[in-house]
Amino acid sequence: MKQSFVILMSALGGLVLLLQAEVVCGQSGHTHEYDHNHDHEHTADHTHKKVDYSFRSDAGQYDPPEPDENGYYWWKGNLHTHTLWSDGDQFPEVATQWYYEHGYHFLALSDHNILQRGKRWINPETNPLAGRGGGMEVYELYRERFGDEWVETRQVDGELEVRLKPLDEVRALFEQSGRFQLIDSEEITESQHVIHVNATNIRDLIEPRSGETVEETIRLNMDAVMEQRKETGRDMLPHLNHPNFGQAVTAEDMAPVENLRLFEVYNGHRGVLNFGSDDGSKGLDRVWDIVLTRRLGELDLPPVYGLAVDDAHHYEESDSETARPGRGWVRVRSRYLTPEHIVRALEKGDFYASSGVEMQEIYSDGSRYTVKVDPEEDVEYTIRFIGTREGYDPSSEPYVDAEGQVREDRTRQYSENIGTVLQETTGNEASYEFQGDELYVRAKVISSKRKENYFVEGEQEMAWLQPLLPGQQYGMGK
Repeated sequence: MKQSFVILMSALGGLVLLLQAEVVCGQSGHTHEYDHNHDHEHTADHTHKKVDYSFRSDAGQYDPPEPDENGYYWWKGNLHTHTLWSDGDQFPEVATQWYYEHGYHFLALSDHNILQRGKRWINPETNPLAGRGGGMEVYELYRERFGDEWVETRQVDGELEVRLKPLDEVRALFEQSGRFQLIDSEEITESQHVIHVNATNIRDLIEPRSGETVEETIRLNMDAVMEQRKETGRDMLPHLNHPNFGQAVTAEDMAPVENLRLFEVYNGHRGVLNFGSDDGSKGLDRVWDIVLTRRLGELDLPPVYGLAVDDAHHYEESDSETARPGRGWVRVRSRYLTPEHIVRALEKGDFYASSGVEMQEIYSDGSRYTVKVDPEEDVEYTIRFIGTREGYDPSSEPYVDAEGQVREDRTRQYSENIGTVLQETTGNEASYEFQGDELYVRAKVISSKRKENYFVEGEQEMAWLQPLLPGQQYGMGK
C-alpha cells in the first residue's frame, strides 16, 4: 500500500472518530442526535409473531470443531467490531450475521465509549455513518434480512427512525451453546493521545481516562478495566488497540505498562500501519519483539501476547473497503465456549492470531517448541522461530527523520539481536529446540497464498503464535 494512501486513511480514521464523538453518546449522560422522548408515536406492530430464524443457516459455511485428545477446541473469534451504535455502518444484527455465517464461534461488538444497552434510535436516511452518506439501502437490507416483525420503527416529525437493538436482543437471534457466543465489549476511546483500549467481557461502561503522557494514558485505561474486574469478580481483560493508528504509540510507551498483556499485532483497518512505514513507524512485529525483550530482560514483567482483529466498520451495502470483516481473527484454545473461558485462555496466551493460516497443533514440552500447520493444497509455508537471547545489546537511539529532526513519537532504533530469527523452516511442521538462554521464543507462519480480503495489496496470509519461555510447557494436557 502506498504511503500516501496510508496517510489519507489515518486522517480519515481520525475524522471518523471526531465525528462519532459528536454523534454517538454512551451511557454517560451525553446527548445523542437521534434520541427523542418516548412520548412520540411508535408505529411498530407489537403483536407477538413468530420470528423467522431461517437466515441462521450453517449450510456450506460451518464445520463443527473437533476436540483434541485433551478435550480442547480451537474456537474462532473476533474481538474488535463496530456497528451503528458508534461508527460502524450496519445494524448489529447484520454485522453479527456476517460472522455467524462465516463460521466464527464468538464475537465482541466493541463500539466506542458505549455499551449496547437501553433505547437508541437513528434516522437511517440522514445518519452520516449508515452507508456512508445515506443509509436507506442499509435499512432496506436490515428489513429484508430480519423482517418487519423484528425491525422496530417510528415516525418523528414526519421522518423515519429505527431502533438499534441492544446486545441482549441480538443474543436471542444468534447464540447457541457450543456454536456461537456474543461477548460484551467496549472500545474505550481516549482522544487526546489517541489511545484505544478494548475491554472484553466488561460489565459496566468505563469512561476514557487521560494522562499526561501516552504511557500513563495506556496505564490508566488498562488499570480501569482491571479495577472493575476486581470489584465485580467477573473475568474480563483489556487489550491495546492498533498502536500504529495515527502513529500514536511506541514500544517505549507499551513496555512498562504492568496490566498490558494483549495488543493487536494485526488490525484489518487500512488506516493502521501494521507493517510500518518509511517515515520511521516500525512494523508491529518489530514493536512486539522490542516490548517482549524489555519486559522480560529489563523490567521483570510478564510477556505481552499478540492478537489479530478486524476492527470492522464496513459491511454489506457499504461503499468503503477500508475496514471489512474477515481480515484478522484469533483461535482460542478452550474446552468451553463461554466468555469466561475465552477470557481465561486469552490471559494465559492459549490462542494464536491469524490473517488466513490455520494451525493443526501447537505444543511444547519445555525443551522443544513444535508447530504444525493445517495445510491447504498447493500452498507453501515458512515457519520462523523468533526471539531474543540473554546478553543482547539493550542500547537504543532515537529515530531521526529525513529533515534531521529527532522523533520521540517513533519507536527507537535497537540492535538487530533483539527479535532475531532463531530458526526458519519451509514446510508444514517445524520444531525449535530451546538452548536455555532465550528470553522468549515466538513462532510466525507465512503462507505463499495471497490474501484476497487484504489489508494491503500483495499481503500474504500469516499466523502469529504466542511467545514461550525455555522450560514452559504448552498444549500438553494442561
